[in-house]
Amino acid sequence: MILSNLLVQYLKNPIGLESMNPLLSYTLTSDVSHQAQTAYRILAASTQEHLRQEIGDVWDSGKVFDSRPFAIEYAGKQLRSRQRVFWTVKVWDKEDIESEWSEIAVWEMGLLNESDWTANWIGHGDGMNANPSAAPQVAYDFELKSERKIAHARAYISGLGLFHATLNGQRLDDAFFHPGESDYSQTVYYETFDVTNMLRRDSNAIGIVIGNGQYVNFKVNPVMTLEDGTEAPEHRYQKNDSGYTREGIYGEKKVLAQVEVTYDDGEVEIVAATDETWKLTDSPITFNNWYGGEDYDATVELDGWDLPGMDRTGWNDAAIMKKPLGTLRGREFLPIRMIEKFPAASVTKLDNGNWLVDMGRNVAGFPELVLRGTTAGDHGTVISMYPAEMLNAEGTGVDQASCTQSESKKYNCSITNRYTVKGVGDEAWHPIFCYQGFQFVEVSGFPGEATVDNFNCCVLRAANEKTGTFETSDSVLNRVHELTERSIESNMYFSFTDCPQIEKLGWLETSHLMFRSITSGYDIRSWIPKITQDMIDAQTTEEDNRNGDPEGKGYVPAIAPEYYRIVGLHRDPNWGGACILTPWEYYQIYGDITLLRRAYETMTTYLDYLETHTQDSLLIGYAQMGDWGQLNESTPTVLVENCAYYYMLSIMVRIAELTGHHEDTVIYRLKAEEVQRKFHNHADCYEPESRRYGNDSQASYGCVLFSGIGWKENIDLAVTFLKDAVRRRDDHLSSGEVGLKQVFATLGCYGASDVVYRMVTNDTQPSYKYFVDNGLTTLPEYWNYQELWHGTMVRSRNHAMMGHVKEWLTSYVLGIRPEEPGYRKLIIEPSLTDLIETVRGSIWSPYGLIRVECVRNDAGITLDVEIPVGATAEIRLKSIPAEHSTIGSGKFRFSINTDGVGSLK
Repeated sequence: MILSNLLVQYLKNPIGLESMNPLLSYTLTSDVSHQAQTAYRILAASTQEHLRQEIGDVWDSGKVFDSRPFAIEYAGKQLRSRQRVFWTVKVWDKEDIESEWSEIAVWEMGLLNESDWTANWIGHGDGMNANPSAAPQVAYDFELKSERKIAHARAYISGLGLFHATLNGQRLDDAFFHPGESDYSQTVYYETFDVTNMLRRDSNAIGIVIGNGQYVNFKVNPVMTLEDGTEAPEHRYQKNDSGYTREGIYGEKKVLAQVEVTYDDGEVEIVAATDETWKLTDSPITFNNWYGGEDYDATVELDGWDLPGMDRTGWNDAAIMKKPLGTLRGREFLPIRMIEKFPAASVTKLDNGNWLVDMGRNVAGFPELVLRGTTAGDHGTVISMYPAEMLNAEGTGVDQASCTQSESKKYNCSITNRYTVKGVGDEAWHPIFCYQGFQFVEVSGFPGEATVDNFNCCVLRAANEKTGTFETSDSVLNRVHELTERSIESNMYFSFTDCPQIEKLGWLETSHLMFRSITSGYDIRSWIPKITQDMIDAQTTEEDNRNGDPEGKGYVPAIAPEYYRIVGLHRDPNWGGACILTPWEYYQIYGDITLLRRAYETMTTYLDYLETHTQDSLLIGYAQMGDWGQLNESTPTVLVENCAYYYMLSIMVRIAELTGHHEDTVIYRLKAEEVQRKFHNHADCYEPESRRYGNDSQASYGCVLFSGIGWKENIDLAVTFLKDAVRRRDDHLSSGEVGLKQVFATLGCYGASDVVYRMVTNDTQPSYKYFVDNGLTTLPEYWNYQELWHGTMVRSRNHAMMGHVKEWLTSYVLGIRPEEPGYRKLIIEPSLTDLIETVRGSIWSPYGLIRVECVRNDAGITLDVEIPVGATAEIRLKSIPAEHSTIGSGKFRFSINTDGVGSLK
């Protein structure tokens, strides 16, 4: 067997790791069918030479009998700060034949102890009357005095809210929005950069620009309203409706940086560390706001400000500032990167003299301005760019209402990126401390005639690898899939956000409801642990209660990090319960139990909190969202919340067993059974004579069947009632984001994908096809997106919360779904309707790629399948002989002729 793709914490050769027992993974391939790993041996060493001699001086696992090539916990010597560990692995196959050693991979630890940091947090100073909307820059010159050979060099940097760093004028990497969002009262991330090849033997300079992000964003003026509630004279859009703010989650701009050189003899020298000797001044970024945009004045650029030897006379000394409340942690998730950049689709001059730029599709990112041949006559020209998802009704410009929840109309505020021209030839600029959701950009002040060459669309997201594919012969399904993936990507940032414009917040329900939709297309193994940590950090503690949090101990908010508590939409078990259900989904898809162990205390404390809100064992009047987003339907919230409550208790029985909390399994099983009994005694949940659930809505049956709360003898009837509920609406869907996922999953599970197909492709609203037919390029927030929400607000055109169709497409049309955690055992059951003649695609699993192609033609049906090493698949197609229906790894072709006779070739 061949070993490849060695990962540590699901990252390739990472540096700056925080985990003391990191997880090791690799991928196996083989030309032999039905192959599997039976054992592995891992060597970890202080040098590559040790490994070449088969010496594991850091760890030698010995021969371990285990079939998993992933989530293997390092169990060697205790790791130290800055330690580099080289590792390799070999495996034994099903015949106990030993492989060659893999390629050598490496990981490096970060700064694990507070004493490792000599740097101080610096900035303007605590409480200084500096412009909170501007972005200061700091710089420092240093020399390498030793002539010894350098082994490697690192820059450890954190900045709150955001930072952008250079060394000798060169950007440290290609990522954006360092160091990543968190609950800054609990966790502050720092970045580790490899700067070995950027250092000079003589003088060096490090430069850092400090932006606001979420940390400095709360009620930063100029925004919509002043503290007394009056309208600000100059303002941008700003999310500002929080009813509770945790101490330490916001603060003043500051930065922490430490540059170290490790020599060949192992000695570490700290050559630069932030303190009061660093110099500080204003950067050309005169305004930056996570929501409202960014302004850049190129006329005040200081050429070479971040190069050694720069005259910084007139700059201020940086001030040492109080450190944030949160603990410094090394980042172990992928950063935000520019995934795509393309020119504008069209540029049109408007009657008012402005220019309308159309990027061709809705995205999350920012526009880039490109100027050619500017002159001194253009010096000082201000170009304003107004990104938006929509055009106004008259077609005379953009309408930002869907990006500002109509606050732009109420307060005359805007989202604006503004550039002041330097006038020295070619110039290009885009924001570095904010992003937007947009398709259109209205531009004012542009000098001369604008063309598509003057504007690029920069698409950003978390750099989670795109691993899945999906395509059918049905063009509508392909477009629906495309819209859904675009909305997923548009909200794949430091959390799974609701939208890339109005809120940019990590509403938690989608992290589990959309989990399988996301993982069918992307590898999110390093991303979800970060989101889980956000939930752990966000949980209310007794100290929070003492500091004024009105929620009880154990509460998990609807949003994490909880930058905003939107009172009235902050309590619901499908949202807070993500602390249980998201790690559970992670285990189901990736076979990795780590998050279940890490979050176990958070889970149990949350369930204890929920129990304090029960009446006669049921949640009554607790949930505030219910089946959020349902259309012309009113599924009882008490049904939705208690289906979720029961489901969590049932899942906790299994989690407790898996994690060794055996006494808890009995406790949670008894509680689940009691909830089930009380549920069937509640008039709004169940009618015993007719055996109908809830109000007979689609979501009523979807939630009951998905959660398993219904009586077993009612299952078949409930499935029939669900189909009837769809039929009564002429094959229109009616569910919100909770019920929709569960309706689709239930219908697929019980062999009714034809019903889902009719719902998805219905010609009239509400349906996904309606979105396609109306020219949308991403999923809107609500089914009735053309109407004002509550009669007052235009809502987002780029939400992923209704994207559950992607799970159905991959699990029940393509037909790949796990039967055991991690796809160790899986099911292949593609669906070919009268209108689908071909479906092909792939899903990545921890064992490797799973690929399916199913084609129906005049000769019958052909199914091509590829299964990775270590996995087994059950082929569920009628007419396939039983002896061929279970296969191991390899590539296989199944055929069913027109007489219905199946065979394996």
